Formats: sequence, structure tokens, C-alpha cells
Amino acid sequence: MMAQDRRALILVTAMAAIFFAAFVPRFVARLDPLTGDEPFYVMTAISIVRDRDLDESNNYAQRDFDEFYPADPLPSDWQGWGGFPRTLPPHPAQSVLPGLHTKHGLGLSFLIAVPYAFAGRIGAMAVIIIAAALLTGQMYLLAREAGSGIRLAGAIALALAVSLPIAPYALLIFPEIPAALILVYAVRRLSRDENRVWQWLLTGVAVGFLPWLHQRFAPTAAVLGIVLFWRWWRSRKLAAGIACLLVGIGAATLIYYNWWLYHSPVQNVADHAGFSSATGTVNGLFGLLLDAQWGLIINAPIYIVAIAGLPRWLKIDRNRGLLAIAAITPYLLEVGAYRVWWGEWGPAARYLVPVAPLAAATLGAVLATSGWSVRAIVGGTWLIGALLTLVGFADPQRFYHQPDGANNLVTRVGEIVGLDVAGHLVSFQPYAISPVLDRVMAGLILLLAFWITTAIIYIPPKIGQPSDPAHDAATLES
Repeated sequence: MMAQDRRALILVTAMAAIFFAAFVPRFVARLDPLTGDEPFYVMTAISIVRDRDLDESNNYAQRDFDEFYPADPLPSDWQGWGGFPRTLPPHPAQSVLPGLHTKHGLGLSFLIAVPYAFAGRIGAMAVIIIAAALLTGQMYLLAREAGSGIRLAGAIALALAVSLPIAPYALLIFPEIPAALILVYAVRRLSRDENRVWQWLLTGVAVGFLPWLHQRFAPTAAVLGIVLFWRWWRSRKLAAGIACLLVGIGAATLIYYNWWLYHSPVQNVADHAGFSSATGTVNGLFGLLLDAQWGLIINAPIYIVAIAGLPRWLKIDRNRGLLAIAAITPYLLEVGAYRVWWGEWGPAARYLVPVAPLAAATLGAVLATSGWSVRAIVGGTWLIGALLTLVGFADPQRFYHQPDGANNLVTRVGEIVGLDVAGHLVSFQPYAISPVLDRVMAGLILLLAFWITTAIIYIPPKIGQPSDPAHDAATLES
């Protein structure tokens, strides 16, 4: 890596870390106590550190959760949640073992266990913030490898990091940000011809650890593991072989854990809401993008350009693009088939956070070869998502929605500009589902938006506009 790139990478990573750290007090004050799945990762961490076991029965019996709950009665200057259960109801696995074991992945709890023991919630948040900052650096490298210049790559990485859906999860104790970091790093390293010894080993550890964050990542880890094995088979490098062994250890220990907990090599499906029919899966896939409250495109329309830019990335960096597609396709089909594909109580597009950073590559490829019209579209769509993100950072409780079809972020923006934008959005989640015709029309509008965006992106550049990096590289080689 060139010295200039190294300095830019450090700067981008540091800027992201400073940005997220600045909002820690706001999130701690407004999102108090821990809610959603966050307290359950913490309770498992407490059991790991203090009891050195995974049976949380005693931790709930002695009310260890009181340490991250506010005093009762609430203080007069209380800014947190207005209503919450004083006794935290556990999320137990439907296991064959006596006691109480979490149904959530253990990976995140292991990551935050020691930091939480030393610094409580702030320590756990610090782990996620560090992962988010490192992820921003990986997005910078993705954009550079897709043809962007140093400044453009830095702008793309930071723009994606500080907006939905990534930004709020950088301050929440969920596995999404660490999973995104692992996915992007593994895709980058496995698509390179050469890696250093430590890079091979880190890739093996990362891929082997990925399904421990949540077992929904197992298909993606399997794809990455197969590619890693193929890379070793072709090169026969010792470091690549050890990396394969590390992935195998991660897989074998997860299977052993499942057998210990469930007497099955896979997690008990009863631990979660299960999967939808084919029709429900189609609805879920469109809902991931278009749902009024949790849809990615609704909350961050820049991803229209990012998805439309995929062919440009494949043209510039075919191997890396194909590997990314192979890795995320089974994951997207899996979460689309979830009956609870929106992730329940949490900010928008939770299950798409692990794949969203790949947009740095497609946007990097597009912006490196585009003129003012495409850059205006990218800037305008990003500003919409940035405005919604700003509303959420001003009051983090607005990131969370009851399943009633009302998007709190869009509603607030509508109040500011005097337009009922939220009232025209379409709901795909079942508790406030819109009529079939409305959902079909929303899908058709999305396809039209993709078609228009694609047409604008792939208009041949005029003289004086940025040239094609892939063509320039071929010219230099010839």
C-alpha cells in the first residue's frame, strides 16, 4: 500500500471513530435501558465472565440485568424509554439441556465480555465502534480497488458509514457491524492473488468466526470457506492451508455446540419465528428494500444507485464482484425467507447492514467513471438518507418503530417540510400490511427507478468526462 493511501486509510478510520464516539452520550441517554436484543448479548457476556458458563439461570434469578437498568423510580430528568419491563424476560434456546441458555449467537457476547466487565455498556459499545471504524476503512479500500481516487474513496466510505443503515448500528450492541467487517475483509482478501501470512490467517479466523455471530451467516461462511480452500488448492501455500484449518475449526466447534445444546448439528428452528412460503419470501425480499418502516431504499435511497452500479463494478473488478455476489446471495435469500425479515425491534434494514458496505465498491466504480448528472443523483439520494439519519441521531428513539406502518424518521421530516410523505409509503410487514396492489405498484416503481438510474449511469461518457479505469489499465498493460 502506498504511503498516501495508508495515511488516507488511517484518517478515514479515525474520522469515523470520532464521529461515532461523539454520539455515545446521546444514545446512552435516549436508549436507556438496553432494549431489543442488546440486553441478551450482555447477559450472556456477564455469564461468561463471572460464572464461566453459558447457563444464565442464576444471572436472571439474581437480576444481573438491574446493573444496566435505571433506578426505580425513574429520576426527574429521565431521557430514556418511557416504558419497559422491570424484569427482563429471557430469550431462551429451545434446548435439551437443563437451565437457561441464550438462543442468540455467542460470538458477539465473547467479543464484548471483557470490555463490558471493565467499562459496562460503554465498553461494549466501544467494541462495536472500533469495528465500525475499521469497516469504514475497508469501505475506503473497496472504493479504491474499484477505481476511485483517494479523496473520492474517502468520501464514499464516510458517506456510507455515517448514514443509514450502518450509522445507528455502529452504536448498538448487535452482531451486524462485526459481521459486515468480516464479510468485506474476507471478500477483499480472497479475491486477491497474493496475501501475506498474517492476512491469510486473519481471513481464516474471520470466516470461521462469522457463523458464531449468528447462524444465519453460516451459508455465507460456507461459500467463503470453499473459495479459501480452492485458493489453497491452487497455491498450496502453508498459510492458506492453516487458514482453511481455522475455518474448519470454527465450523466443527459450532456443530459441536449445536449438538451439545440441541442434539442436532444445526440450531433448533423453534428458537426463531421460522421461514415463510415462496410467496412470503418474495414479499420479504421486496420488503427488505421497500417496506415503509424498515426498507433499505426507503431509508437510504442511495442504494438504488449502488445496486444499479453492480455491472460497472463487475467490469472493473470482476473476480471480487463475483465473489461478493456468491457470498451474499444465499444470505439474502435466507433473510428474505424469514417470517420476521425486518429484524423486529431495531433501526431500519438490520439484516442488510452486513451487505450494505459492499456499496462502496459499486459506488466507487460508478463515480470514478461518471459525469455531473450521475454525481448529482448520488449526492441527492445520499442527502435524503443523511437527513433521515440526522433526525434519528437527534433523537435515537426515532430509529425504532412499532409495527404499525408509520416511519418515525419520515414522519418527522414530513412535519418539517409540511408534506405527508410517510402516509404514502407501503408496508410489507404483516402487522400493518398494505394491499397487494399497493405492494405490486411499489415494486414496479422501484424497477422503474432502477431502469432510469441504470440508463443514466451507462450513458457513454462525453469527451472530457472521467474515463473507464478498466480500459485505462488495459491500455497501460498493452
